Amino acid sequence: MNEEEIKLIRKAFRDERKIIERTPDEIRSVDKKFYQGGSVYTTEDGELIDLEIQERDYDIEDHVNYIEFAEALYEKTKKRVNVYVYCAPSVKINIQLYEIPSDADFKIRLAQIKRGSKIERLKSKLKK
Repeated sequence: MNEEEIKLIRKAFRDERKIIERTPDEIRSVDKKFYQGGSVYTTEDGELIDLEIQERDYDIEDHVNYIEFAEALYEKTKKRVNVYVYCAPSVKINIQLYEIPSDADFKIRLAQIKRGSKIERLKSKLKK
């Protein structure tokens, strides 16, 4: 496991759950027609965390890629998927957050350090 990524998950997304392993490729891999995700971890409660590092401006295309990945991973594993997107300070977030109609159990959260060390957190909410 990458300890720096674990620290980032804890600090930027305030997720203190115990991470038990980096999710094996045979579990985390989805159909090749979809974006393949970033670093995926399994928590002690069985949920999956996909950590993404966004270094270019965040737009609807990125958002759709993460949604499709989360839905495909959920369909494969039937485990809740948490997509955590950490945006570099220079990244512009060019979307409005909205409810995502889906049968899959997932959430997408964005975090970005701005104005010193304050972390801005944004969420896309899942509508079932």
